[in-house]
Amino acid sequence: MCCCGKPTINGQPGYSWEGKSFSICPVNPPPLMDGDVLLYDEPGRCGGIDSHSHHYRVVLNGAMTLLRVRHGGGDEEVRMSLCDEQVKVLAQLDSNGRYWILNALYHAFSQNGHACANAENERWRQAAAEKRIKVRKLRGQDRVRVWIEPKKENQHA
Repeated sequence: MCCCGKPTINGQPGYSWEGKSFSICPVNPPPLMDGDVLLYDEPGRCGGIDSHSHHYRVVLNGAMTLLRVRHGGGDEEVRMSLCDEQVKVLAQLDSNGRYWILNALYHAFSQNGHACANAENERWRQAAAEKRIKVRKLRGQDRVRVWIEPKKENQHA
């Protein structure tokens, strides 16, 4: 929960984690990589919700537009399917609007990734419980093939 009292951007005075003492929350951007051209740099902030821990950078690297994110769990990168016209739409937003759109895109991506991973983990757990995971060593190689056998007609879900 944010206790700033008013919307505050990291690097500006007004940050408070307990509502009594006020300071400046440091700016902590994700690093730029070789070939990155920085398009937008949006430090963490609050305003309705506390997002001080998320710093977003939109970069162009070759033909790819990337969203680089730094948060309490580390750094992440999301490949964005943006063409020139869509990048121009981001330019039309003020910093606050751009930050909250990037925040929504990142969280949608992140939640979808977690949901997919959870579904796949559950599929493998169920297959293990039903003893449908098969492993075969590949002849003449130091590798194995692993797969899930389909359920038989008489197996229940």
